[in-house]
Amino acid sequence: MPQKDSGKIVAKKGLSFADALKAAGVKNAIAALVDGAEYDLSTIAKQDTTLEPIFPDSPRGLKILRHSTAHLLAQAVLELFPEARPNAGPPTDDGFYYDIDMKPVNQEDLERIEERMHQIASRNIPVKREELSREELLKLFAWNQYKLDKVMENVPEGGSSTVYRQGDFVDFCRGPHVPSTGYLKAFRLLSIASTHYKADESRPMLVRIYGTSFPDEKSLKEYLKNREEALKRDHRKIAQEMDLLVFNSERAPGFPFYTPNGMIIRQELLNFMARLNRQYGWEEVSTPHIYRDVIWKQSGHYAKYKPNMYLFTLSDGDSYGVKPMNCPGHITIFERTPKSYRELPVKYCEPGTVYRYEKSGEVGGLTRPRMFTIDDGHGFMRFDQIVGEVKSIMEMVKATFSGILGHVDMTFDLSVIDKNSPENYLITYHCNKCGTDVEARKAAMEEELVCPNCGSTDLSPDFSTWDTATDQLRQALDESGLEYAENPGEAAFYGPKIDVHVRDALGRMWQLSTIQVDFFMPTNFGLYYINSESKHDRVIMIHRAIFGSYERFMAILIEHFAGKFPTWLAPLQAYIVPVSEKFNDYAIEVEKVLKGSGIRARADIGTETMNKKIKIIRQMRPSYILVVGEREEQGRSVSVRNRKDRTSVIALDEFREKILKEIEKCSVEQTI
Repeated sequence: MPQKDSGKIVAKKGLSFADALKAAGVKNAIAALVDGAEYDLSTIAKQDTTLEPIFPDSPRGLKILRHSTAHLLAQAVLELFPEARPNAGPPTDDGFYYDIDMKPVNQEDLERIEERMHQIASRNIPVKREELSREELLKLFAWNQYKLDKVMENVPEGGSSTVYRQGDFVDFCRGPHVPSTGYLKAFRLLSIASTHYKADESRPMLVRIYGTSFPDEKSLKEYLKNREEALKRDHRKIAQEMDLLVFNSERAPGFPFYTPNGMIIRQELLNFMARLNRQYGWEEVSTPHIYRDVIWKQSGHYAKYKPNMYLFTLSDGDSYGVKPMNCPGHITIFERTPKSYRELPVKYCEPGTVYRYEKSGEVGGLTRPRMFTIDDGHGFMRFDQIVGEVKSIMEMVKATFSGILGHVDMTFDLSVIDKNSPENYLITYHCNKCGTDVEARKAAMEEELVCPNCGSTDLSPDFSTWDTATDQLRQALDESGLEYAENPGEAAFYGPKIDVHVRDALGRMWQLSTIQVDFFMPTNFGLYYINSESKHDRVIMIHRAIFGSYERFMAILIEHFAGKFPTWLAPLQAYIVPVSEKFNDYAIEVEKVLKGSGIRARADIGTETMNKKIKIIRQMRPSYILVVGEREEQGRSVSVRNRKDRTSVIALDEFREKILKEIEKCSVEQTI
């Protein structure tokens, strides 16, 4: 089991964090946590300091371990290819990568680099943190334009920053890192890709080397085994085998085409969510796909999504944008009539298809298409209704994933404001001179914020609205009996949010559901309700999506079930094959009976042998294979073979009733 970063220890003034942990008998730590910030173990306590150890198999520790392995990769590359120029190497959710300006590399080069990494790790070279002035940094990295750019962008005149040195290798980095290269023992380079510097196609092409790192070989081997299985389950591969999707890079690059089989799965998910929405009081609406660009400017989407929007101007001069989000459409419907406090909440939902221009190198199957459909919902409510509505959405989340995936692990993250950086958020500022309140997001302003009433710049941030909303999200999570992690600084600029992650059959965590409180759009659109005193009051808006997007969720489902969907989702629920041509008529009769009850059935009366038909149909992954011959025809029964190849002979009517119950209950497991 992973070790938790816990157990507080005091490092006395003048003592290194490493020595403090050693004195406390703590082993295997690679860094330390102080007041939520991460530090190298070489850090010297400037005063008596309470710290917590960070272990390599904890979430924080894995990130540090992988970041350090990325440095190890860059060092190995420079030893083998001195002309290379490293750009950046961040950790990722399951590993790391490093972008490097170098000649193209192949699999043989990758093996050489990994071998050199192991050699460097075995030297147990100390990893040292150094703080240098801007001038020293510019001199140190004069040979590498990529590092010079980072220094120029991140270190102001007269300022300083840090580098990490291990032997002859030095990198511009904030850290922290492992104490020495000897801590890096279980890693593997995985693949090679190419990318442009700063994702700008006009800039140099870089080689991106992907890898992963773990605290021990056992964890690494388990990851590699799961990764191999994931490649077998790749939704693009299975979708092709099952004839679910078409991608045509010439006619519509990045846009999925659903075949009849794929549309069955999509429609079943749409029906599932429609039933759930009705059950929880969400009313379905439909909104346009194209709007005049003025609405996108008012909503804030134009500023955020413009590089990724499909924009065009007609001959009459009007400019339009294809929607990247559904929110403005739901706002337009909400504001058509004034609402009383008694009428709230108003909850609209829509399977709304949105469009975003993703660069060709970033498009990937259903997980990153240019068109996707969100199971979108927007609730318009009073402040005092947030807790109840969020709890209700949480019930929808649990009902969805337990209903579709069965027993599944879910984690919940509460993302809150970073009060040390108020300029990044839409908040209320109080004028200390005249008492006027003004809402603004300073980071989006070109000019200094001043009081609109008296012109004063003496403005203090008022976090009360954020605090109230955040407390209500906490309360909803607590009253729902859910454990959650709280992430300062991860809130959206317009409000706090809850994100839900779900673990699939391969142990991968996927961020799916989201619940976001929004102060921004109601302010921008002037949304209000009539309160009990007949005055205008602030509407609070909640964005929610359960699946996230149908496309991404379908990709996850395909890979989670390896295409062997629960019967209610399977495109082919019953495949009927006669043992010979003599029983074709009975096979057709069985098909007619099942289809008449709404079961997706197909009788194969082709000329191939029974065994060949069954072998061919395997890749279509039918829920049940029904074999019919003389015995079955005489007894009006079917020989049923399930996905585990267990066979039983039951009456046709009994099979029909059992499979209908399985479909009706959306059973995850087969019941026959």
